[in-house]
Amino acid sequence: MRDFLAQTLAESPTREWMVYLLGNVPGLPPIAQSFHIMGIAAVVGSIVMVDLKFLGVALPNQNVSEMIRRLLPWTWYALAVNAATGLIFILARPIRYFYNPVATFKFSCLLLAVGLAFAIYRMNRKEHGYWEQSAERLIAARIIAGASLLLWIGVLLGGRWIAYSEYITDPFHVPFVWEDLAAYPSIWQWMQDHPISQHIGFTWWFPLLESIHVIGIGLVVGSIMTVDLRLLGIAGLRYPVSQIAGKLLPWTWAAFVVAAVTGFGMFVTRAPAYVENPAFQIKFLLLPLAFVNMAVFHYWTWRGIAAWDTAQELPPAARVAGGASLALWAGVIIAGRWTGHII
Repeated sequence: MRDFLAQTLAESPTREWMVYLLGNVPGLPPIAQSFHIMGIAAVVGSIVMVDLKFLGVALPNQNVSEMIRRLLPWTWYALAVNAATGLIFILARPIRYFYNPVATFKFSCLLLAVGLAFAIYRMNRKEHGYWEQSAERLIAARIIAGASLLLWIGVLLGGRWIAYSEYITDPFHVPFVWEDLAAYPSIWQWMQDHPISQHIGFTWWFPLLESIHVIGIGLVVGSIMTVDLRLLGIAGLRYPVSQIAGKLLPWTWAAFVVAAVTGFGMFVTRAPAYVENPAFQIKFLLLPLAFVNMAVFHYWTWRGIAAWDTAQELPPAARVAGGASLALWAGVIIAGRWTGHII
């Protein structure tokens, strides 16, 4: 069945159309990948947050049944976006995906993860508060949540490793030797030529760092998106802004540290090219703006929170902060994907 389907798609006009679109529509590959990553962020901000709630490590002040009702529809929307954007690349290169063991691993994890998410959602719709009715159900929910969390991590790791599957069977080793900085024309060139950078760039370390980076970015955007949607009056209206922000922003900062460290590890592998890359420059213009927006909100707008903390329609300054945050972080993701297509 797999051979038949792969061969049929490889010989079909659909493959030729997709190859043509990817090669001739300006910016289509990075744009599709950007929406794919934003879909990942929405998954992290929805079903993964529900899993963490079940496991007792996040959002202890929120009702899990209400969280399921409010957040899991975002999972379905995100999966629809990811299916559409991912299908472009699968149809363009069916042989690569059908016969790649990492792709098989990813889609196996994905099917199981979606099945568990649907089970959580379906039982809660059938009986509101289903998972909180007894200690046995709560234990079952925690087991499901733990399995779900591992499966979604497998999906994210598999998605990044598809292009690097050769490193699993043939890792390349670069010896470690310290070099003299004075022998290089710039610090960026020294970074790129350093044995540590070479080791990262030519071994399984690069896809590993990239995988963790995507998970970190997904958690950054997924957690801060929940706060931004509350500021815009779109989601989480039952909860005070201070409550949502206080519980989620520590996750945002922790995930950002992870994303920054892994991002720097990838940066040093091609530092001279990155610093001259316009998409990379835009990304590092947007990042400070995102933090300035957050700082202005916390040190200025936040001062009057007592007057609007529980209101459904927040003051203009809060809504502007939420909208600007969403736009800036979306820009960071898009610029990040464009970086690899310009080098």
